[in-house]
Amino acid sequence: MAEHKVVYRRSPKGEWVASVEGVRRCRGRGRTLRQARQHLRLALARVMEDAYQIDFVEDVRLPPPARRLIVLHWAARRRLEKEQARADQATRKALEAILAVAVSPKDAADLLGLPPLKIQKLRGGQRRAAP
Repeated sequence: MAEHKVVYRRSPKGEWVASVEGVRRCRGRGRTLRQARQHLRLALARVMEDAYQIDFVEDVRLPPPARRLIVLHWAARRRLEKEQARADQATRKALEAILAVAVSPKDAADLLGLPPLKIQKLRGGQRRAAP
């Protein structure tokens, strides 16, 4: 699949302008990034056949302070996802131990501070047979 670098800039009017590097006179404009992306695809479709098969490598031009904060945001999101996976694993192990001593799933939910649906999801959607 082909890749093209797309640069997004804010116009003086406050709208987004998207342009593909290496393709002249092919721009998309919109109030949102999504609209600019869609309009750019339409403009590309006029000049090339496989416009909807292209992957965009997007470069959104923002002032350096905003760009730094976005980078920090995504780094924090990645750390959060890792910690969430670790917490889910610890919860599964605790749930297995609690259920092994014949505590009901509702009581396990109370003990772990989780909603019963989360407990059911962690159990894999399987219900234990009543003894």
